[in-house]
Amino acid sequence: MGEKENDMEQKFCQSCGMPLTNEILGTNTDGTLNEDYCIYCYKDGKFAQDMTMEQMIDHCAQFTDEINKQSGQNLTQEQAKDMMRQFFPHLKRWKNRLVMFIAILTYKKPLSEVDNYLSAHREYLAKHYAIGDFITSGPQIPRIGGVIMIKANNREAVDAIISEDPFHINDIANYQIVEFTPTMFCNEELKTIL
Repeated sequence: MGEKENDMEQKFCQSCGMPLTNEILGTNTDGTLNEDYCIYCYKDGKFAQDMTMEQMIDHCAQFTDEINKQSGQNLTQEQAKDMMRQFFPHLKRWKNRLVMFIAILTYKKPLSEVDNYLSAHREYLAKHYAIGDFITSGPQIPRIGGVIMIKANNREAVDAIISEDPFHINDIANYQIVEFTPTMFCNEELKTIL
């Protein structure tokens, strides 16, 4: 019995990362206890809220004071978020979830200046295609900027990738980042490239 209790102490909700105890286990459709998720995340066989991993991190960061009390740490909300961004991608709910990002670039400088950095920008694109970060990209029409579809684990990874772009380094473009979870495809084979 003691060994089983120790196992329980080491389990975490596979959605919010909260340590799991028998008292806060979620429930399956048939009312049985679910050993992967807490009652706040999972009830009656479904997730309580449909949200992205980043939204869950923002939600959990509200409880940083409580986390500090339980752990004896003195984290700021930003430090707590950074820790969650390292931990959450390993949790069952987020591990296999496909998240995509669209970077919409809008030029801040005249096209003559944009063209000075176009070759370096294309090398940057080629590097990230080779790594597998980019799915597709191209110029906007009319040519006021560009669009890049990015595959990454989280927004921080996208920000790190964007920071390498010569257009970013040389203050050529502004970047709007849109995060989304693809749920439908025109062709199921597309899932394999994502």
